[in-house]
Amino acid sequence: MRAVPLTVFVFGLLVWGYVVLFQVVYPDWVSLPFSHIGIFPLDWRLDDVGMVAFAVAAAGFLMWRIEVNRESS
Repeated sequence: MRAVPLTVFVFGLLVWGYVVLFQVVYPDWVSLPFSHIGIFPLDWRLDDVGMVAFAVAAAGFLMWRIEVNRESS
């Protein structure tokens, strides 16, 4: 079952990288919503999405490492 935590880790890092790229290229857009769709959680600010994505990526990496260590023991 290592695929789920690894997928969470990779996609969390991809979203975080997307947000960082926009913060570097278009710093005025940081306070805008992540999406034009006004439904929770798609209406979160871009910087909030970046923080959540980074935390999700860290949790996914931790879960993935735990699974790898458990299977190798």
